[in-house]
Amino acid sequence: MRSRPTARRRGALEPLRYRQFTACWITGTLAHSANWMQTIAVPFIVFEITGSATWLGAAALASQAPALIAAPLAGVLSDRYPRQWILLLTNLVKASATFGLYALWWFDELTPWRILGLLLVSGFGASMNITCWQSFVAQIVPPRSLPAAIRLNSMQFNLSRALGPALAGWILAQYGAGTAFLINGCAYFPFMIVVMLVRPRAVEFSAPLGALRELRVGIQYVLDHRPLWVAVVTVAVVSVFGHGLQPLAAGLASDVFGVGEQGFGWLMSSVGLASVLSSILIVLVADRVTRSGWAATGLFIYALGVMTISATDIYAVGLAGYAITGLAHVMVNISCSTAIQVKVSDALRGRVVSIYMTSVIALIPVGAQVGGLVGDWLGLRTVVFGYGLGLLAYAFVARRGLDRLRALDGDRVLAR
Repeated sequence: MRSRPTARRRGALEPLRYRQFTACWITGTLAHSANWMQTIAVPFIVFEITGSATWLGAAALASQAPALIAAPLAGVLSDRYPRQWILLLTNLVKASATFGLYALWWFDELTPWRILGLLLVSGFGASMNITCWQSFVAQIVPPRSLPAAIRLNSMQFNLSRALGPALAGWILAQYGAGTAFLINGCAYFPFMIVVMLVRPRAVEFSAPLGALRELRVGIQYVLDHRPLWVAVVTVAVVSVFGHGLQPLAAGLASDVFGVGEQGFGWLMSSVGLASVLSSILIVLVADRVTRSGWAATGLFIYALGVMTISATDIYAVGLAGYAITGLAHVMVNISCSTAIQVKVSDALRGRVVSIYMTSVIALIPVGAQVGGLVGDWLGLRTVVFGYGLGLLAYAFVARRGLDRLRALDGDRVLAR
């Protein structure tokens, strides 16, 4: 990986000098950590009720498939209306669905179909929320601080991914899933209060032309610019063959590694802990390594991690394999998301980010659902091995055509 010269090196933590960003970062970390507690609790309950990997895939599909509609819709709305209010409304939707899960748990009325229904509602709100948030970050820091803010934003998400599952394993074992639902529902409100008080930088919103027409403009913009479609394709591959394995971890924990709630929680937490370490590394030395270098290396490491999981029934080795995937996931995703954010025109930011987030979110349940169906037929370890081969194949294609990945480098804003 080669160094990238920069005219000026700005502080990796510079965005934290801005109180609005810092307040959002802290409350967002708390909210995302609580959200990960629910993310861990749901598949464990579903597998406990059904004993089926197919149902695990269905739960992941219900949570994330709404992104196919919600993310593009959020992109169009984010380029039309104040993103602040979209964030508030979508967080209210997520909180309502979470309290619905808690109520069903309290009255002992949880069934797989009821869980799926509330996951669809929550998934729709979450997909709109995260898409809008990615665009909103650019309004609460100066343009010069945006690359560092994107990396810190990713670090926040990964810190949550470490804290949430670790706490979830303990809470599931001691108090049950309902407590995880209750904590998650309450954790939305500090973030919502901060968002209400933020004064974002004004941006020029586009004139409404019709949702489909506006979305087509965004899609064409992505297709016309190589850096954008390369980033979208790369995260799509990682979402299916890499991140798509995480919803299946409950099945692996039970059927392959033979561990309970706490072991499952640590399996997921190992991904988060490794992601945090990877995020810190990238935040501190990002300007010394090209984005294409991070992405290419991350793809090979990702394949290594997935292959490690497939090769063993030893819990400690599986734990290490999941940690390797967490390390690699950040290397690939931060490279691609930073390239998208620094290169896109402000007028199209919401729509382009929504296309990117659709690839990130909506394709995860595709990998999970296909993996669950095949796993019930051939076994989950066979699925994991196949996904590792898929990642390895794309890594070789990307490495051979590294000029394509080099499109991720540079900070020039792409003309419309």
